[in-house]
Amino acid sequence: LVGRKLPIVADDAVEKDFGTGALKVTPGHDPMDYEIGQRHGLEIINGMHEDGSMQVPGLPYDGLPALEARKRVVDDLKAQGLLVKEEPYTHEVGHCDRCHTVIEPLISEQWWLQMDEMRDNALAASDARKVRWHPERYERTYLDWLRGLRDWNIGRQLWLGHRVPVYHCDNGHVVVSVDPPGECPECGSKNLTQDPDVLDTWFSSALWPFATLGWPDETEDLEAFYPTDVNCTAREIINLWVSRMIMTGIEFMGEVPFADVVIHCQVQAADGSRMSKSLGTGVDPRDLITKYGTDALRAWAASVAMSSQDVRFDETRVEGYRRFCNKLWNATRLILGSPGTPPAESPGTLEAREHLEDRWILSRLSVARRDVTAGIEGFTFQDSINAAYGFAWNEFCDWYLESIKERLRAGDAAAQDVAYFCLDNLLRLLHPFMPFVTEELWSRLPGDRDYVMRAEWPELLDRFVDPGAEEEFQQVMAIVEEVRGHRQAAGAPARGGHLHLDGISGPVAGLAARLGQVELVQEVDGGVPLAIAPGRVSFPAGSGDARRQKERQRLEEDLAKMEAKLANPDFQAKAPPEVVANLNERADATREAVRRLTTGE
Repeated sequence: LVGRKLPIVADDAVEKDFGTGALKVTPGHDPMDYEIGQRHGLEIINGMHEDGSMQVPGLPYDGLPALEARKRVVDDLKAQGLLVKEEPYTHEVGHCDRCHTVIEPLISEQWWLQMDEMRDNALAASDARKVRWHPERYERTYLDWLRGLRDWNIGRQLWLGHRVPVYHCDNGHVVVSVDPPGECPECGSKNLTQDPDVLDTWFSSALWPFATLGWPDETEDLEAFYPTDVNCTAREIINLWVSRMIMTGIEFMGEVPFADVVIHCQVQAADGSRMSKSLGTGVDPRDLITKYGTDALRAWAASVAMSSQDVRFDETRVEGYRRFCNKLWNATRLILGSPGTPPAESPGTLEAREHLEDRWILSRLSVARRDVTAGIEGFTFQDSINAAYGFAWNEFCDWYLESIKERLRAGDAAAQDVAYFCLDNLLRLLHPFMPFVTEELWSRLPGDRDYVMRAEWPELLDRFVDPGAEEEFQQVMAIVEEVRGHRQAAGAPARGGHLHLDGISGPVAGLAARLGQVELVQEVDGGVPLAIAPGRVSFPAGSGDARRQKERQRLEEDLAKMEAKLANPDFQAKAPPEVVANLNERADATREAVRRLTTGE
């Protein structure tokens, strides 16, 4: 077809078991072919114009688009009886991720940066442990790439970017200069034109840690903020960005730009696919912020950021953190609305508390402070937000505030002191993850307060650690939960009933009875035994009969509707099989619920 002889060479890069074992190579249009060509001294032929059309003067394919030329070549081979066979096979072809155009490699003259010295300096910094990686496994990714590093093509043929600092005179000399030269140092020509290329985006980005601070001028910001502490980023740009920031930082500033690199996980679409705007699988954070609030989204992100594996996006979890924000609002409203004089910002000595619930919550606060701090310092942010969330919702709101409601209504100063102290510390602990709601709630607390973002991190609270109080309150919670379970099973009202406990301390028994909404008595006639502690609980006879009857009536009505639908031939014929199966399962479950209510099981 081209009218010339083609050399035949042997090379280890060819997969001899693939196809015929013979491979056509184009050193000017494929990176692997280029290396083969270099090993064997093959001629580099540029067969394509920059617009993607063929560059083969004298042949009928000259000027044709590549795909059209490919079809013409196949037709001509067939016409000359040279085509042995055609068969489909799978191979990787690069495409633009925006317009999906096939990427055609093209040999061209480019600007390169020699990387040997910069690479060695970065490796030396790694050996000296000047940069720590979290999780540690990503350091291997960084080092493996660094050790195999080649020279860097830093020139790009784009409209926007930092111009390459290279000038050409009209006599063909090349001048490299940061500032525009007045004349060519080689020939004295004053006709100089700057090279049209711009620097690779990642080269410009590599300068970010110091270029944004006024470099090359020695500014106050540069002195104050370089090097910084932490770089938090994604694993796919460890090589593209993080490694190059380290190398340029050492090269231009003499030290690494940060001490710690934190690699977060990747958030996938709900089905596990990659989030992509072009594929329609992305989620716009602005929509989530409008729907759930900034703090809810931020707290959710912190809860998954350092997961050991990629996570699938679950919008219900973001919604859950919005409910958490509401929980904080309600807790603050309850505390601020209690009668009496609010305590000062520092309510004084809190160690000597007589109430079990006070000693327990202060001990749990000390544990929460420890766990939140450890998570932040160790870059396991999910541990921090989970510790703060668990303390705030389960322990502080659900148990402690419930325990002291009556005391707050009575203006109990001790309860107010502890509640305000815990809320004060909780808002500080949550602020890095939920800055807006915590700042708003902080501003409503009594006392002359600056912004919570300027407040001191909660002090060590080890003096409040009280294993005895924690063990006793754990017993309270277990008893209360069992009492509530028996109440629900009996269909009894939310209040009322009798509780008898043997061998349980007075504070534990009294608090358990109060939270369980039952009366603590010396004996219980009948009732049911407790599994968690020696004792029994009983509820008024027949107290649940009316409620049980009402629930059974509701379920029977629902069951009648489901059975009527299942008996409808049109529904059976037209509804998807999974819908029919689901309705059958619901009907079976409802029948079982009706049976249990009827028999009293």
